[in-house]
Amino acid sequence: VLLELGRWMASRYICTLREALTALYGPMGSGRSRRQEQAFYFRGEADRILEELEKLHMPAQARALSIIAAHPGITRRALLREGVGAKAIAALTKKGLVATETALVWREPYRDVAGSLKEPPALTPEQEAVLSEIRTAISERQQQVFLLHGVTGSGKTEVYLQATAAALQAGRQAIILVPEIALAHQMILQFKARFGRQVAITHSALGSGERRDEWERIRSGEASVVLGARSAVFAPAAKLGLVVVDEEHEPAYKQEQAPRYHAREVAIARAAFEGAVVVLGSATPALESYARLLSGRYRELRLPRRIDGCSLPAIRVVDLREEFRAGTVSLFSNLLTARIRDKLQHKEQVLLFLNRRGFATFVLCPACGYVIRCPNCDIALTYHQPDTLLCHYCYYRMRYHARCPQCGNPQTGCYGAGTQRVEEEARALFPGARIARMDAETTTRRGSHAALLDAFRAGTLDILIGTQMVAKGLDIPGVTLVGVINADTTLLLPDFRAAERTFQLLYQVAGRAGRGEVPGEVIIQSHCPEHYAVRLSAQQDFTAFARRELALRQRFGYPPYTSVVRVVFSGASEERVVRRAEEFGGVAKAAAGEEVAVLGPAPCPFGKLKGLYR
Repeated sequence: VLLELGRWMASRYICTLREALTALYGPMGSGRSRRQEQAFYFRGEADRILEELEKLHMPAQARALSIIAAHPGITRRALLREGVGAKAIAALTKKGLVATETALVWREPYRDVAGSLKEPPALTPEQEAVLSEIRTAISERQQQVFLLHGVTGSGKTEVYLQATAAALQAGRQAIILVPEIALAHQMILQFKARFGRQVAITHSALGSGERRDEWERIRSGEASVVLGARSAVFAPAAKLGLVVVDEEHEPAYKQEQAPRYHAREVAIARAAFEGAVVVLGSATPALESYARLLSGRYRELRLPRRIDGCSLPAIRVVDLREEFRAGTVSLFSNLLTARIRDKLQHKEQVLLFLNRRGFATFVLCPACGYVIRCPNCDIALTYHQPDTLLCHYCYYRMRYHARCPQCGNPQTGCYGAGTQRVEEEARALFPGARIARMDAETTTRRGSHAALLDAFRAGTLDILIGTQMVAKGLDIPGVTLVGVINADTTLLLPDFRAAERTFQLLYQVAGRAGRGEVPGEVIIQSHCPEHYAVRLSAQQDFTAFARRELALRQRFGYPPYTSVVRVVFSGASEERVVRRAEEFGGVAKAAAGEEVAVLGPAPCPFGKLKGLYR
């Protein structure tokens, strides 16, 4: 089946079969083989011996023994990770209470050795109705694509969990896709708590050896549930019965290097080859998916209300033009500042969102107008504190000097705002607050996503500032206020999906508020509050937005009513790139029929990227 899928990808994405198969089978040939480790097994009657150890006041040995009894074959490394001391292990071995043997051990990421499995909660009537349809499709092996359209906080994850249980009960396997590694952590905890070691994790942040071992566990059938980012769609699950694509609208599912596949489309194609059920979940479905639903290709499942009686947050939009006229110079409007102070006073948590990292988006000389740009890319360098100018595309960096390199003016200026500047202003405005920032800079180390989110969930942080990685999927009951610093960062991009992406981001980040006992509120700051993407996201009205946007797409001939193919030429010689693009354009226009329009060639939005002209 995977070979068939590879051929389909080669045809669909105009790549070689070798490129497609490399994506499909990549992890199998990488990484070192499994390592040998000492494994421990309990000998005797656990209850009686544990009682004796406690009577002898040996709590460390008693705890070690209880963990070994609960997890036969547990390794020394795993015991140490659980806080069991080496002395306790040695004492139990010397007394003959535990047996040891050398075993080949899977490198399992996120192995929660002491975790107990959790029972599923009671379902809402809406969840029960949705699951009934999915279970029927799985048991009857229907090749069905469901679009699970549920508001934020409506319990979509529980539907995924119980649909997975239905697939396992039918003797089949399940693949669960999430768009971001940051989102994966929360989902991993939930799936591990429900299915334990049956869950295999795969994403690019794992070591090659870990990925290889997880791939092997899936192939051998030891793992029945696969959870990961887009490459998990290729997992070697021989008895696939269910594929879930969570937050199916996310652009992160699109691979930008060859083969340039979209994981959602590959998931649907693979499920068709294998007779599996697909569940596409989102509060803001991609308009392509929504159009397929309207045409009858997908079946809709709805979760229109939040679980536990929680209401959707109250949303207010602040016009930043009015703030400017009133003399506000801070990134924080007067309303947002006042509401944050109130939340901090009541010991509630705040999430602040700005989809730009760094301190300032560009450095400009006010005397001559010169903007410091990346020598490899056609883009301004971003200023990062304390003294770095960085390109977010090729990662070229240079030290920041205030003097203009063009005219010698001693004082250039930093303009625009990123998450670093938001953090600096927040610390100045709210000096007693515990503040952290979550973006590409603060999450470079392995496990840093999880550590930040765990700290926020545990209540040891008051304010979390972040880019789009905090905008979706996070379920933190303590968050009662979400502040969007600038809603316009994606709205004015030269992209026909700009309004859709803006609506989705605003709707999703607003959905992080009010998931606990206290009602939530959202403040969106914008220079374009009258724009339908901003206005309808504040009203949480996906249907009205979709109708308006689809009408515009149809009128101007954009997807989903047409197919757009982008052909990009790139190379070290600008002259050769232009010549080749013009040659291809001439051939394409001559070959195009009446139903095909060929536009260009024209420079890409970034005419030079990573040293290559485009």
